Amino acid sequence: MPSLYNKTPLVQQTFTDGESDSPQFFIKSEFSQPGGSFKSRGIGYLISKSAARIEEGSGKPPHVYCSSGGNAGLAAATASEILSLPCTVVVPRTTKESMISKIRDRGAEVIVKGSHWKEADFHLCESIIKSAEGSKHVPIYVHPFDNSEIWDGHSSIVDEIIESLKSEHIDLDRLKGIVCSVGGGGLFNGVIRGLERHNLAHQVPVVAVETKGCDVLNASLRAGHQVTLEKITSVASSLGSVYTPKETFDYATKYNTKSVVLDDIAVLETCLKYAQSNNVAVEPACGASIHLAYNPDILEHALGTSLKKYDVIVVIACGGSAVTTEEVSRTLSVLKNEK
Repeated sequence: MPSLYNKTPLVQQTFTDGESDSPQFFIKSEFSQPGGSFKSRGIGYLISKSAARIEEGSGKPPHVYCSSGGNAGLAAATASEILSLPCTVVVPRTTKESMISKIRDRGAEVIVKGSHWKEADFHLCESIIKSAEGSKHVPIYVHPFDNSEIWDGHSSIVDEIIESLKSEHIDLDRLKGIVCSVGGGGLFNGVIRGLERHNLAHQVPVVAVETKGCDVLNASLRAGHQVTLEKITSVASSLGSVYTPKETFDYATKYNTKSVVLDDIAVLETCLKYAQSNNVAVEPACGASIHLAYNPDILEHALGTSLKKYDVIVVIACGGSAVTTEEVSRTLSVLKNEK
């Protein structure tokens, strides 16, 4: 079977102007995935496993159906193209035309329906998939994040992190944390599962980063139970889920996950700074995690400890294909004018 995701580099980068006491930051570059984000891992895994089961147990070919605000749909379309499977993606009206074009360029049918992702998902499940029942295809439903096989696919990121650190002769005792952004919780759940597989979940803390206005995990942890946001107000649209699965809350509670919530303006400024330094445009959802590398004091506060120059922090740059530096600049200007 062809590979549906890339083994991405873990690159050491300097963010704090050579301050001697700063920890060593390693960036896991998920923006180099075929679909532009980490979602290629889990969604590719789900599609490939589902397709294999269908082909073994049914005489009908599979058809991929995905609801998405953008990145998950692109990952599903990319995996489907590689596997030569038909793919239908339903996106809400808020999805950018540039992203819709990217998904269509992968050969998928794109349907625009609803004012937000949940309405798009409802239309996919209750109208499109149901109407396809009894057809010549067997549907593969791809949720953007809430699926156990997706989490298993995402867990491969931890295998690669550990392999890369060992190849650099870095003892895992020096790994003081993994930073990842949290939207629906799919990446976070995958990281935890990967750490569990290597018996590191209690040893290596995960720092979960959100932005104000889509900070559902932080709100749940503060409340002591799962909560659902009424709406999303952050510009970090890739983090825009009003809920996380129960497993996300349970994992965060069990392993004492460190929760950080950032301001949109600070994250947008980090996106521009990172793009200028590395010639890589990142979405605010990705910039949120990178922001902690530029601001180790926030990281230390979250971890509750001082970090030394031999300590190692891995930041998962989750990627994303729905932004340009020009768009980030315009959004930042608008937010500053509203202040």
